[in-house]
Amino acid sequence: CDGSNMEVVNRLPRPTDPAALGRLVDAQRILCSRCVSEDDCEHAQALLEELAKPTEAGGFGYFPALLTLASLHEAGFEPAISQDGAKAARYYLELLMHEKASSGLSVELLDEAATQLCSLVKDGKAALQEQELSQLQELASGEGSGAAGSVSSWARFAATEAGRQLQEAKEDPAVREERLARKKAREEQRAQELARQQEAAREALRRAEELRQQGNDDYRQGQMPGNARARQDFERAVHFYAGATDVLSECLGGLTIAADEANEVRRQRGILHSNAAQVQLMVENWFEAAELAKKALQDDPEGVKPKYRLARAQVGLGEWENAAQTTDEALSALKSKGDKEFGDMRLELWKLAEEISKTLPAWQWSSSKPAAKEKKAEDDYERKIVGTWEYGPPGSGQCYDVVLEKWGALLWREKEMQIDLLRKSKLRWRGEYEMISGMVLNLSYEPGSDVLMTEFIPPPDVPEEHRWKGPSKFTARRVSPQPTSDPPQPDPEPPPAPPPDPTPRPSPVTSPAEGSAATAEEAAAPEVVLPKSTPQELWLSGCSEVSGRYELLPDASAPGSALGRHAVYRRVGDGEALYLWYRGGNWGVTASLKSSSLAAPFLARCPDTSGRTRHPMEVRRPRWYVRKGRGQEDLAPGLQLCSAPVALAAGQASERRPGNAEGEKRVEGPSLQAADLPSVVIISGRSGAYSEVNGRYELSKSTWAGRPIYMKADQKETPLVALDLEKPLALFFDHGYWVVAREISSLPRALARCRHLRGVGGSSHLADGSGVAWEFLCDESHVGHLVSLDTRKYMVDRSIDLQIVDADGGIIPSATLGAASEEERAFSPPARRSFEHDSQAPTGDVAAGIACQRWVARASGEVAGEEVRVSIVMQDSVSIDMQDLSLDVAQKVLKVALKGYDVFEFELPAAVDTDANPKARWMEKTRTLRVRLSLGTPSPPPPSGGAG
Repeated sequence: CDGSNMEVVNRLPRPTDPAALGRLVDAQRILCSRCVSEDDCEHAQALLEELAKPTEAGGFGYFPALLTLASLHEAGFEPAISQDGAKAARYYLELLMHEKASSGLSVELLDEAATQLCSLVKDGKAALQEQELSQLQELASGEGSGAAGSVSSWARFAATEAGRQLQEAKEDPAVREERLARKKAREEQRAQELARQQEAAREALRRAEELRQQGNDDYRQGQMPGNARARQDFERAVHFYAGATDVLSECLGGLTIAADEANEVRRQRGILHSNAAQVQLMVENWFEAAELAKKALQDDPEGVKPKYRLARAQVGLGEWENAAQTTDEALSALKSKGDKEFGDMRLELWKLAEEISKTLPAWQWSSSKPAAKEKKAEDDYERKIVGTWEYGPPGSGQCYDVVLEKWGALLWREKEMQIDLLRKSKLRWRGEYEMISGMVLNLSYEPGSDVLMTEFIPPPDVPEEHRWKGPSKFTARRVSPQPTSDPPQPDPEPPPAPPPDPTPRPSPVTSPAEGSAATAEEAAAPEVVLPKSTPQELWLSGCSEVSGRYELLPDASAPGSALGRHAVYRRVGDGEALYLWYRGGNWGVTASLKSSSLAAPFLARCPDTSGRTRHPMEVRRPRWYVRKGRGQEDLAPGLQLCSAPVALAAGQASERRPGNAEGEKRVEGPSLQAADLPSVVIISGRSGAYSEVNGRYELSKSTWAGRPIYMKADQKETPLVALDLEKPLALFFDHGYWVVAREISSLPRALARCRHLRGVGGSSHLADGSGVAWEFLCDESHVGHLVSLDTRKYMVDRSIDLQIVDADGGIIPSATLGAASEEERAFSPPARRSFEHDSQAPTGDVAAGIACQRWVARASGEVAGEEVRVSIVMQDSVSIDMQDLSLDVAQKVLKVALKGYDVFEFELPAAVDTDANPKARWMEKTRTLRVRLSLGTPSPPPPSGGAG
């Protein structure tokens, strides 16, 4: 039985005549039988035709049977009724033209009959003649059943198509053949054009995807903490997104017949506009972000992310009512969305709505805020993981602790290592190790077996050869009892103690009674004394939030550290009290001395990679990072920590030379007002690689670290410069060098550099560096996206000529500059030294300072027991071979000679035994020469004279 035919029979109205009803039932029984013979099919057809025949013709006048007959001939019914589109079309037309059809049948059945008739005509199966065409035109004009539903519309379409088919049937065969050929050619041309447009759309989407991925990479790179080039990365991301949208827009104009591809291209363009809006929000370009979000909504009017980003931009522009309207529309669009896919977006929108409500308290939101899910007591596994956990083989002693502080911070500790944990899900926690950026710890708790799955994930930018090859995932077992479900009541916090007096003073002598009050832990703590070289005062500059003078607190200690292990400094002055101290492998500034990074986050920090420094001035290569928000920080190249106040204004600089503690002598550099700075500098003589350094550099209004910046005046306009993807060359001072680079930053990628004779604290005049050979970049090794200075090698080019144009427009000869530079050597500071045995630095000048020895970076010496230990750090660009080194020891001076360089003389902090052989060791990793010398025997006092 054909289901569609049976459905038609069941939907027909029942005839009032019992005889007619009996015939209809018989036909229904036959059509629904499992096995039907040809005689049965013919009998059922005869019953239906008798029912449909008018009463005056001997029938029953039951016209709805025409619908069943039409359905049977349209689809066919095995084994006796074959498909006959022409007969089915006439049955449909006869039904629709019946005078009682509009009143005796439902509108749904009439529309279905008209639809099927139109389909048969369109497919060319109806074969209607002039008479049937006239009937169709009558239906189209509203006669008969044409007034019901959409029958007239379908009839109008069928009449047009039937008229065209009749006209084609009457035309000349030659004309028909020519017309069909033209039609076939048009169809082939359309198919070719469709294929071309589809291929163009695929190619445009491919190119846009490549640009989008590059933009995504730059966007992620800009989000990395400590990235000093974050803004440039964000700008590059916007350029890539704009290029991708241009590709799609150009393609979209040519997609005239490829509707599906056009919709996909339009959707992808909306995503790119939305991504670019997010990047503009990161750099607080509110107007551009709003415009891009509006463009995204034009391509995707129902997009929730573009609406959220448009609302954020409108908040930044101060358009509070528009922001409220946009946010409300986005919240309304999320009513029918599930929490699994849009739960996070709904929370972000409500956070934005709460921010808007503070400014517009009378605004009424069209949807209500979802109630916060209450946290069940049994679901809180945070306290259950507190305790000591053992990993590795049983009994190996490899353990770590999970600690829950009173203020709610969850900490992971193993020996000196500590990581703050943040909850990611019901049974998962995540933390990042502050000492290594990108180093992640994941904890996963299995409550059934009471084990912790511990996984360390190394930073993604670590080279493959340096990656840890051993296991990084462990199963830890509990070795301490599980804490009870009832949390202990926290002890009442004692009243805050008054801030310690920053003035250094001797420790008070306590009586035996007072001493007995000390805890056993304090009594057992080993006494550690800070070295005498620890600065009593430090000056931090370059960031208004943490800048100021910091004084040493002799009686203070970092939480969890023994007294005297690391120095603790406190800012003094009118500003808020801040502390400079050591925590978790970093020297940093916090608002309080608390061990948790949640309770006291670093406002600024400098990693200590060695882990052996006692005060912040011992950090070899300080790199300061400044907090920009929760979990976000940026590299602060302008932040500097000094042991003496720095006063650099309009090119003025001063240097301190070693002297007595009370009468320390200060030598001022040449006074350079803004008018004394050269307005133009000319560099010439370079050929080959980086010859673009040659040219004229003019003084700009900007400064870097208190020194002037010169911009190249004859910079050629390249496509990268025009798109702001490559900066023009600049000449500026950084870390003891005058450098030529495209990025004005700390430790830039310098194409050329020239060491300043007076080091970091020298004057701002470029003439101080003349007479010293320029070095050009000859090799570099990229590690990840950012390149450190250690990966670059430079080669000396003595053909470079530096000319300075004075205020009158005249050029100062190079010989004059060189002579002035020789005089400046008198201001060169001596080698940096520390003396453990005496708090006073020795007076007097050193015969040859480090500034005059280009192969020595710095040197220090100290007395340790019966030895004098000297450390000499060599320049990275100098190749060291122990066979080319020679030592010469005098009683108070150590001379070090390197083949091809001048002799370096270092004044020793104490007299040494010249007869004993010195012990020297070269450490290539740190490029340090360590020399150990035996102390000399003190000379006996002269005999006292006898009485005359």
